[in-house]
Amino acid sequence: MRALKWIGGVVLLVFVALVLFVMFGLHLLRGPIERAVTEATGRELRIEGELRPIWDWVHPRFRAGNVSFANPEWASQRHLFRARAMEASVSVLPLLAGRVVVPKLHLEQPEIFLELAPDGRKSWLLDRDQKDEGGSRVHIRGLTLDQAELEYLEPGRRIAIAAELTSEPEGVVFIAEGEYKGLPMLASGVGGQVLALRDADSPYPLKGQAKFGATTIDFDGRVTNIVGLEALDAKIRVRGQSMVQLYDIFNIAFPDTSPYDTAGRLVRTDHTWRYEDFSGKVGKSDLAGTFEVRRVAPRPLMKAELKSGLLNFADLGPLVGTTGPSKSGVLPERPFDTARWGSVDADVTLRAGKIERPAQLPLENLSARIRMQEKVLTLQPLEFGIAGGKLAGTIRLDGAKDPIRAAINMRVQNLKLAQLFPTIEQAKGSLGDVDGIIELAGTGNSVAGMLGSSNGKVGLYIDDGQISKFMMELAALDLWDVARLKLKGDEPVKIRCAIADFGVKGGLMQANALVFDTAVVNVGGNGTINLKNEQMDLTLKPEPKDRSIASLKSPLYLRGTFSKPEVGPDMGRLVTRGAGAILMGVLNPLLAIIPLLEEGKGKDSNCGKLIAEASASARSAATGGTRKK
Repeated sequence: MRALKWIGGVVLLVFVALVLFVMFGLHLLRGPIERAVTEATGRELRIEGELRPIWDWVHPRFRAGNVSFANPEWASQRHLFRARAMEASVSVLPLLAGRVVVPKLHLEQPEIFLELAPDGRKSWLLDRDQKDEGGSRVHIRGLTLDQAELEYLEPGRRIAIAAELTSEPEGVVFIAEGEYKGLPMLASGVGGQVLALRDADSPYPLKGQAKFGATTIDFDGRVTNIVGLEALDAKIRVRGQSMVQLYDIFNIAFPDTSPYDTAGRLVRTDHTWRYEDFSGKVGKSDLAGTFEVRRVAPRPLMKAELKSGLLNFADLGPLVGTTGPSKSGVLPERPFDTARWGSVDADVTLRAGKIERPAQLPLENLSARIRMQEKVLTLQPLEFGIAGGKLAGTIRLDGAKDPIRAAINMRVQNLKLAQLFPTIEQAKGSLGDVDGIIELAGTGNSVAGMLGSSNGKVGLYIDDGQISKFMMELAALDLWDVARLKLKGDEPVKIRCAIADFGVKGGLMQANALVFDTAVVNVGGNGTINLKNEQMDLTLKPEPKDRSIASLKSPLYLRGTFSKPEVGPDMGRLVTRGAGAILMGVLNPLLAIIPLLEEGKGKDSNCGKLIAEASASARSAATGGTRKK
């Protein structure tokens, strides 16, 4: 709409002189006016119809027929505008100060052609140096149109829009269609009777709908000063296939999501756009809150406070990297799109009550602060409940690097053993808290790539608890025919200590310790988990603590891939090591859980005692002694 002031401005420069010469016959001035404007702007002005005054001492009006004004030579269209007739009123007093104030401008059957060149030149700016946009001496207060046609071109951004506007009893009715940033675009609606181009005291009512590709926006509100867009206050509804498509409309990066539908209040003040008190659905998830975008240098800043009662990770999968095609495994291989990360800085807080991912292991109480700055995405703090406990820590993705540099530092706190298997009825009798640590750093443009190249450590442990017979069978303890006699019925078996501790290098997880120590049997193990090719090769060796129980003839193995694991006895291998030798692995000085044990029960830790026993056994073996019975 800012450009419309110049459409009337060209002719209104003429009207200033017309006030002085109205008594001498306006038709005599047509030639001099055309030549003066053409010489001043470098563009041809033509007035082919009559000039006629409609005198009024307060707002004298003038009418000109068949008026046209040329576009600059670089524009693709010949005319900036042409109209069957123009009629305008002019305030007299501002003329004394060299300003042209137009209370009302009426255009009859105008054709308007506006264009923005790739180098920033605007066809509607009249001076040759393109400097007159902010300091115009022509001010149009109100504009009415009769069967107007408007075209807007912006080749550099693939924008080409054609619109029809006309004044109807209900107001200015418009319909527009074309291409917007490569997307098919269609818009329609109605505004007030008079376009209040520069009236800050009378906000202009506007209601309509616009569709950009698969995104639809409904708008019902008021705009203050259409030319300068000083303020906006409206009810708005936005819906589409994915929020990522909003980038093509607003040039601000949004996450890739499931189909969404939100509604709220859109407010614009100064350099800030604010979407207030919105609510809606993103896939199966509900989402509500407020976010705003501030136009600041060097890039826009997005701030948001979001909340969700139910958040399904599948709806945000591409954002958090949990979904996407995988050629052969279960780790997501869909790459993060970092090209748009540099379009915005962000500071977003998100709280969710219940999280679905997956249904067999529900998460809850997500709390995260998500920040983006100079293409570095950080989730800090990040905390969510799982299995009666929680995971808390930090995730950092540096999108300024190619490939992305990723780091995760999480603490596993008080996960309830029974709740880790919520779909297994017999597991409900199990007791014990799972604690641990995950510290990994890697490079890659997908979750699979990051984990497949990662270095660091992963450690989990249970320091005290109990487990059911059924759960023991899940660990393949049902192979122990003699030990089964010690587990009458489904009586609980005391867990003294369980440890799964890995060092990670180049995506290969090497077991520092695999120990499952119960009242009746100790299970030790070793092996690797390859995060790069998703292959497992773990071996578990049970050692009964009662000497009257016969030893197993074979260890157990866990092999295969993440998607198709293979579990069973290794009939081709015999294990002759004793329990003390099995526990040798826990002596690795890089054991991740040792600092956690020191922070927890310290000397009273069952796992700490187990490690101490293994240490004593190792020292005895090193000096040629034997383990004390």
